[in-house]
Amino acid sequence: MSKPSGKYYYENVLANQNVTAKPNVAWVADITELELFRNQKVYVFLCVDIHSNVILGHTISKQPITSHKIVRILEQTIAKRFKIPGVKKLIIHTDRGTQFSSKAYHNFTERYQEYFIPSMARQNTPTDNPVAERIIRTFKEHKIYDTTIQEKLYNSLAVDPKFASYRACLNEYVKSLNNKPNRKSKAGPQQHDNNVSTATMLMQEPSHPKAMSSHFGEDLRSEHVANYKAESEKVIGVLAELAAKKAELVESTPFDDFENNLALQLIDIRLNEIYSIIQNNPETTREYVAQAIEPIEDSLIALHQKIDTLLPKNKVDREILPLRDPIDMNLFPLFFTNAGSQATRQKDLKQAQLRVAYTLLYHTGLRINEIREINEKAINNAIAASQISVIHHKTKQAHIHILSKTAVIKLKQLKPECTVIFNKYPCQYLFGKDKPIHEKALIRLINQDLQNTCEVNQIPYNIKSHSFRINMIANLLKRTTVQHAAHIIGHSDIKSTMSYQRYALSKQEIQRLLEEIEKGQ
Repeated sequence: MSKPSGKYYYENVLANQNVTAKPNVAWVADITELELFRNQKVYVFLCVDIHSNVILGHTISKQPITSHKIVRILEQTIAKRFKIPGVKKLIIHTDRGTQFSSKAYHNFTERYQEYFIPSMARQNTPTDNPVAERIIRTFKEHKIYDTTIQEKLYNSLAVDPKFASYRACLNEYVKSLNNKPNRKSKAGPQQHDNNVSTATMLMQEPSHPKAMSSHFGEDLRSEHVANYKAESEKVIGVLAELAAKKAELVESTPFDDFENNLALQLIDIRLNEIYSIIQNNPETTREYVAQAIEPIEDSLIALHQKIDTLLPKNKVDREILPLRDPIDMNLFPLFFTNAGSQATRQKDLKQAQLRVAYTLLYHTGLRINEIREINEKAINNAIAASQISVIHHKTKQAHIHILSKTAVIKLKQLKPECTVIFNKYPCQYLFGKDKPIHEKALIRLINQDLQNTCEVNQIPYNIKSHSFRINMIANLLKRTTVQHAAHIIGHSDIKSTMSYQRYALSKQEIQRLLEEIEKGQ
């Protein structure tokens, strides 16, 4: 790095190695401007992953974009793409513009040095940043309803001089471009990025993550990169085939609360084929690829026999939902932190409501419908008495759930959230200003928020509102008898509790058992 006249310049680390084996190897970033009505201008910043040319971060401003704003966008993008630093550091490549050679940007590179290496084009050498230049050109030429973003903004200002929806317009064009197939991604950059990110989670790190394109001459690493990309496509195909097969087997359950649903076991008839693929391609799969396969305990014939016995004749043909995964101690912080992040109206209220709800569900194992009528008094009493009393949704009987010391501490820490819910707005219930939210609306709200967190954090599990309760009961069964677990959780008999035995072993424990079996063969 050089520092002439208070500017910070970095080596050209990327060096036109613009072909990558997987996402998050190299990003490029650049700023462009759009000429608008009556000589007005707007400035656009784009950050792109060169693997698929998906736009990861962006912003727009009527004033020149500051380095502080760019740093905020890149920090947010890194937070979405990385929970911990990658095995190999990301490269973020830029030109030598004022924003990227500033003190603020340099401080940013220092703070995130575990995550990425800064790279910069050489002076007066636009060919050092060809991907960014090409993406900017594509972005400017991209049309929605035969209109470019520049034309749309120009016309909007001509009609309404007070037009201010610049960000919404940029979001629309970025989303459209991210879904438009290009030469790197036939499914569209966003879908391709999602698919490859999932597939490469199950693969070893590539021996050569990047190479130069053929425009710059022969690069011996290109073959390794191409082979790795081909293997990732195979994994994507396997996962897609598995998902399609599961979709044929499962649809929906006739049980609204899922409590006594003996049809929750998913029979993966492709299990042996998946293991065959793992054995035949050890160099491209990680040892934990079995996590992509949900545990099974029953046979398809036995499953249908149970359904035929339990269900009315007109419901025998109804099929089942995929087996849900528990929200354990590793996943809970992600869902708690990201709660309500997608809300567009009363965002602070939604975040507060969901964080209180998730804390209660995680530490008590309550059903979703059992928190509908919880109010401020119930939460205060729970903190004071280390217990919470609810009316069980199924039995319509009262039950006292004892709270651990940790649960009480966590509830106390939610005082700011409770202030927002019960004082600022104010609500009489946790979810509901004058009366409790409808039960289906609450389930839909929580499931949508959980799904958003899974998408943002690329969590490859089947997480639903019942996942909190699954985790609580599974942990109880590991530590006490089924009778005690039934009493603690509030089951009227042990049959319901025993149906959760399928979760008693974690996926990691099952994997260890399978590995021991394979080693013994």
